[in-house]
Amino acid sequence: MTKNKRVRLLGFKGLTLLVCGLSSEAFAAQCPSDNFAEFVKAFSAKPEVRQAFTASPVQKLKVAVDGNKPKVIQQKLPALEAGELNVLSTKSSLILQVKLPNRLIARDQAGEVLKILTFKRSDCWVLSRVEDWSLEAVLDAQTQTTALSPEDRALHRGAMFNDLGIQVHSDSSAQLYEAALNSYLDGAQKGSVQAAFAAASISLSGQAPELATSKIFDLLITASKKVPDAGIALAGFYCDEGEHDESRNCINPQKSLAALEGAARLGSADALIQLGESYETGKLVAKDLPRAIACYLGAEISEHETGTRGVERLETQGVVANNSIHCL
Repeated sequence: MTKNKRVRLLGFKGLTLLVCGLSSEAFAAQCPSDNFAEFVKAFSAKPEVRQAFTASPVQKLKVAVDGNKPKVIQQKLPALEAGELNVLSTKSSLILQVKLPNRLIARDQAGEVLKILTFKRSDCWVLSRVEDWSLEAVLDAQTQTTALSPEDRALHRGAMFNDLGIQVHSDSSAQLYEAALNSYLDGAQKGSVQAAFAAASISLSGQAPELATSKIFDLLITASKKVPDAGIALAGFYCDEGEHDESRNCINPQKSLAALEGAARLGSADALIQLGESYETGKLVAKDLPRAIACYLGAEISEHETGTRGVERLETQGVVANNSIHCL
């Protein structure tokens, strides 16, 4: 057979494959793009691309229940379960985030779903690892006998994500902290003051994404009505708005003082200590040593050692407690 005849015959066979409907498989084997962001678009949109460019074996991480605690399990699987990657469907309501150089994050706004897909590059990008951090099944197993309200469930989920973020020590920790924040915000929206305080706290810690200043104020003000520690945090935030600088004066001393008083009325000995320090040093208001010792005495009643030391320190300066002067 001559060379020209062989070429024509190969061309005819290729045409036959197209006519017989085998072109989709041939297309799927072609690398959609060397650019990761462009590749992910095709991988997310087309099931045949997902099938062609998923490694075998593929690493799988998931969270299961071990007693009352979540346990991270890692496996090597010949293939992913059917529907594992349905979160990438265009019909899904999840948020997809490309994290260069090689990760795709699928999450929802409430913190109920978190999957992290990691790809490796050879001739093309290939899905090599799936981390399923979603905790709904874990929560269901933990609360079989005690039903949680929606807001408490969100709070509990956020706490588990936060604990996992501390334990994991990997690139996934940042995503776990963000899922914790989203869970806390979900709980706060549903009415949990503890979740509101937790959301503000994890944002201010720098572990989770930074919320807007106005949002942090809203969360802390809401939480401070029932959670004493939130009132103390609010007092600090009124002073520095999250930008700690010892050399700078308090931005809003009157509101800071009012927040401490609110926390003290809720029974916080720590708030009484901070009020005592404020009156002793003139940090928020003009110095008032008799009132400072009244605050320290209030904390001392709660067996707070710092209160006792404050009383002793002022007494050595000749300050005498006056029963007619109260801290609040």
